[in-house]
Parts: sequence; structure tokens; C-alpha cells
Amino acid sequence: MSLAPTRRRCLPLIAAALTLTGASWAQTAYPTQPVRIVVGSEAGSAPDVIARSLAKELEPLLRQPVVIDNRAGAAGTVGAAAVAQAPADGYTLLMGTVANIALAPSFYPIRYKPVESFTAVGMVASVPLVLVAATSTGATTVAELGAKLRATTAAAPAPYASPGIGGPQHLAGVLLEKQLGVRLLHVPHKSGGAAMTAVAGGEVQLAFAGIPAALPLLQSRRVTALFVTSATRSPALPDVPSAPQAGQPGFEVDNWHALYAPAGLPPPVRATLETALRAALQKESIRKDFERLGAEPRAGTGAELADFTARETTRWGTLARDAGLARAQ
Repeated sequence: MSLAPTRRRCLPLIAAALTLTGASWAQTAYPTQPVRIVVGSEAGSAPDVIARSLAKELEPLLRQPVVIDNRAGAAGTVGAAAVAQAPADGYTLLMGTVANIALAPSFYPIRYKPVESFTAVGMVASVPLVLVAATSTGATTVAELGAKLRATTAAAPAPYASPGIGGPQHLAGVLLEKQLGVRLLHVPHKSGGAAMTAVAGGEVQLAFAGIPAALPLLQSRRVTALFVTSATRSPALPDVPSAPQAGQPGFEVDNWHALYAPAGLPPPVRATLETALRAALQKESIRKDFERLGAEPRAGTGAELADFTARETTRWGTLARDAGLARAQ
């Protein structure tokens, strides 16, 4: 008996089933609900402002609301831990920073691993620091500062300010001490603004600062900028040399911001987020928002961010251990 009539009768049913399956998949394709970006600091902080600027541009690209969830505490590690434990479905993301990703393992008993606990989505922003010196030092270049410090710190270390222990400003001072061959004393303050005030008042001799915190004092000539901690000059401080131009090649200290998801994010979801992130970072509005923070958009792939995260974690972990700063594991 021929099966052709039966086969012909079944074909429309099979086609209908395939159509329904395709429609069902399309309806459940990511994203179908609001996306949350967890920020490990309070509203108004640099990570918060960067995340909100990014969310505004991601919404039309993802066709879903993108909301900011501030989980401040312990240098951003509270928020990072919450994301590490969240479902890997693309609806909970982290605005990671050098502090809560690369530096935290050396200073805090964190419940996540920078590389293993997250899926890297992409870099968001580069945020270099600027080395400023008190006018009382008389130094206008890092070479002059080094000479002065080598002549005076044999007797007592020179104090430098930062917003707190374990942040990029603190570790930048440790790196400077090593590269210049001088003795420095870390004096933590409650904020970047308080650290800058200490330099302007002559309480400490120098500090690595965020550009927005330093700019008013630089404009009023109450402190002197020696170099920015990046390979090229910052558009926010075009007259200040980069680290290589100041004779400090390799001195790249970046208070970077990047987007992460929990480990195990499905590849199609990761690809959707990567594409949307790169498109958002091309917007002129983001460039202007970031510029006010001394930041620059830095687009890239998730794979590139994963490699960068591993390198940064190793780099700063080694520096902290060599300086005797890392907590006992």
C-alpha cells in the first residue's frame, strides 16, 4: 500500500507545528522583561552615573526597561556577590569596577571569584586617575617629584592621600613608590574630595585622584597635575602628560567599569547583550555623560573583557602581596 497520501496529509500538520514552535521561540527570545543592572555603590557615584547613562541607551536597543539597583557596601563587593548568586538568565547584570572585581580579592573576604563567578559581557568605560602634588613640593614633573622624595624620604616616608584602603588610588600609590624607589605613607580619607582637600591644604604631599575631583583645584592652581595614569592624554586634561610622556611607561592605572552577568549565561543572551552594549557606547550622549566623569567609552567583546579581567586580577593581586597588603587567604 502506498504511503504517499498519508505523507501528503501529514506535511501541513508538520509545517504548522514548526511554525508554532518558531513563534513560541520568538516570543520567549531574550529579553522579555526588564533588565536590572546592579551597582555596588550609592546613587550619584561614578559607577551609578555611568550605569544610568548606559541604561538609557540600552532600553531602546533591548526594547525593555533597564533599571538600576544600588547595592552599596564593602567597596562594591555586596553588589557583586548578589549578581554572582543570581540566575544566569541575562536579567541581572553587574556594573563591575576594578575595585570590586580585580582589587577586592586582596582586601575583602568575598564570596565570589572575579573570573569564575561571572560571564564577561564587555568593557564600558576607561577612567584614568591623575597624580597631583601639593604646591609646597615645588614639583612640576614626576621626575622632579621623584628627586625631591628620594632626598627626603630616607628619614620619613612622604604621606599620600586616597579615598580608602584597597581602592585604585591606594594601589596607584603603592605602584608609584615601587617605580620611583621612594618611601610613601598611605593616609586614607573618607572620599576623593577629602583626599584632594588634604593635598591642597598641604596635609599630604600627593594623591592619585579622579579627574572630576581634581579639576576644580587644578583650575585654581591649588595643586599641580603631574601625569594621568593612561597610555594617552585624557581629553579632560589635554595639557597634562600621559604616563609614558611623564617617563612612567607601563603605569596604567584604570578605574575601569565593565558589564558582567552571572556565570553560565547562555551564548545567545551574551551575544544579544554584547551587540546592544557596543551599539550603546557609540552614542554621542554617552560620550558626553562619561566625559563629565573623566571617563571614556571603551567598547569590546566579552572574550576580550574576560582576558582583561584575568590579567588585572593577577596584576593587582601580585602587587598587593609583594607590598604585604593582601589579607591572609
